Amino acid sequence: MLNMEKSFKVLFLILAALSIPIGFFVEHEHAVFFWHRIPSIEAIFGFFGTFVLILATAILTSFAQKRDNFYD
Repeated sequence: MLNMEKSFKVLFLILAALSIPIGFFVEHEHAVFFWHRIPSIEAIFGFFGTFVLILATAILTSFAQKRDNFYD
């Protein structure tokens, strides 16, 4: 049996994967900007934005870490 944390992760991944195809079936009535007419652009932008933030964090932490012999 799956523990609660793993089942929430699986549920989250399923819902995240379904958010892109569902965007093709939802009509955007009040699109202010042209990119709001593109189906699932918010989900795609969110996925790419998350990836960029994780990548930037990894790069910045590699520069911010101290050497092993820093205090020696």
